[in-house]
Amino acid sequence: MARAALDWTTADLAAAAVVGVNTVNRFEAGQDARMSSVEKLKVALQSAGVEFIDDARGEGVLKLRLPARQAATEAEMNASADTVRSQAAAAVDEALIGSDATAEQKAERRGALTDEPAVIGRARGKGRGKLL
Repeated sequence: MARAALDWTTADLAAAAVVGVNTVNRFEAGQDARMSSVEKLKVALQSAGVEFIDDARGEGVLKLRLPARQAATEAEMNASADTVRSQAAAAVDEALIGSDATAEQKAERRGALTDEPAVIGRARGKGRGKLL
C-alpha cells in the first residue's frame, strides 16, 4: 500500500531501498524476507514521506506526508513573470496579424495589452479602458 501511495513501481522501491526487485516482489507476496531488507524498504518509504502508524485498535495505518512546497525565489518569480510577458506579447502579435492597423497602431495596442499595471487595474475593475 505504501508503494502504491507513492505511485512507485517495484523497481522504484527496489532502487530507493538498494535491494533487488525480487526482494520487493517476495516481500509484497508475503514470503519470508530478511529483516535487514524489510528495514531498508521501510526506511526508503519513510524517506519518501510515508509514515507507518498503529491506530487505536493496534492495526497498521499509512499516512503520506506531501513534501513542503518551497517558496519561489525572487529570481524565479521574475523569470516566470518575464515568460508570461513574452507569451502575452506573442499572443497579441498573433492576434493582430491580418489587421488593417498600421505598425504604429499595432505597437500601441500591444503596449496597452501588455502593460502590467493597466491590465491588472482593468482585471480588478479599477479601469475600464478599451482593450482593442
